[in-house]
Amino acid sequence: MEGKIKVCLILTGVFSILVTSVLLMFIFQGAITEQVKENVKINSETICEAYSLIEDMEELSGFESENLRISLITPTGDVLYDSDEEASNMGNHIERPEFKEALESGTGEAVRHSATLGTDMYYYAKRLSDGNVLRVAMEAENMYKVFERVFPFIVLISAVVLLASIVVSVFLTKKLVKPISVMVENFENIDENSVYKELRPFVTEMKEQQKRKREIEKMKQDFTANVSHELKTPLTSISGYAEMIQTGIAKEEDIKDFAGKIHRECGRLITLTGDIIKLSEINEINTEKDFGPVNLYELAAETVEALNFKASKDNIKITLTGDVCYVTGNKGMLEELIYNLCDNAIRYNKPGGSVEISLKRMGGNVELSVKDTGIGIPEKYHERIFERFYRVDKSRSKETGGTGLGLAIVKHIAMQHNANIQVISQPGEGTEIKVIFN
Repeated sequence: MEGKIKVCLILTGVFSILVTSVLLMFIFQGAITEQVKENVKINSETICEAYSLIEDMEELSGFESENLRISLITPTGDVLYDSDEEASNMGNHIERPEFKEALESGTGEAVRHSATLGTDMYYYAKRLSDGNVLRVAMEAENMYKVFERVFPFIVLISAVVLLASIVVSVFLTKKLVKPISVMVENFENIDENSVYKELRPFVTEMKEQQKRKREIEKMKQDFTANVSHELKTPLTSISGYAEMIQTGIAKEEDIKDFAGKIHRECGRLITLTGDIIKLSEINEINTEKDFGPVNLYELAAETVEALNFKASKDNIKITLTGDVCYVTGNKGMLEELIYNLCDNAIRYNKPGGSVEISLKRMGGNVELSVKDTGIGIPEKYHERIFERFYRVDKSRSKETGGTGLGLAIVKHIAMQHNANIQVISQPGEGTEIKVIFN
């Protein structure tokens, strides 16, 4: 970072020099050109005033100077006199723009580049009282000439500015980066060390990320501890029953019962492992890549068909009502959400009870409702039922094969789909869980 800041400052200095130099050259050339024009006009006026007093054209030589060229041209374009060339050797000037303009309006001017001299010449022509045209010319330095003159100064100034840029960049870089380094070193007190107001949003975001990181770490630790505990109980039971059978402690008539208990505990382990894998998969799904239009009604109908047999064993009626509703999401995750809600509604229901699934549109939202006639949940537990491994009735949950992860999976899927969950329940009056997709 420090290196980049230094390079940027140095390049800014060099760029500033180049731009300033080019602008100054244009300004110098403009100023020089204007000065040349003014000098030529003044000389022209002086010669014109003296012209009526001279008897011989050769007397015009008295007005010559090193940079001034004087020409006298007839109305037909023939050169009568020229201070730099033999007049008889010069061509006709009838097409020269300054000459034509002087004949028409009294005065004319033009700037032409001389490839031989490598300079720009400024011509000023004025029509005299006898009809002849007096033309005065002077060299005007072009951009290249100006550049040659100022180039040594540009090099000198560039070297000074470059050296200053390096010194300033080193100083400013250290001054700019030091507070950031202090912030990083004292991350716990990052608010107190934030000297740049522009970094406040960054600091806030960093604190939030740190907070989330800690929460995630704690959740991982809690989850690991809970998983260990949940796995330990059935494994201990399996190990105990198996050992009794192996050592012969179990009576022959009890072996079948023990085998059934081992089978049941193995089933719990398989279900628990499956739920843990589902939780991991939910966090790995890409919401942009794996999301698309999903027909919730169709998924609910498939769930009803899949759970009909399980519900019928306890004489529980499961029904689906509502409209065909589409949401944007992951089909597998939403299928899992509906299945877990319905499975819980059957698991904690009463014999002869019912489970009602309904779908309806509410403006731009879609509401999925799963309502049962089961044991109900006290209000103080409404939030906690979505925690991993939390069970209101632990004994019943284990009897029915519950892992305590079903509603935790539901909550995670809802969060992935930006959906809200509402719980309506009272002990003995059943439970209704609504998932509202925005």
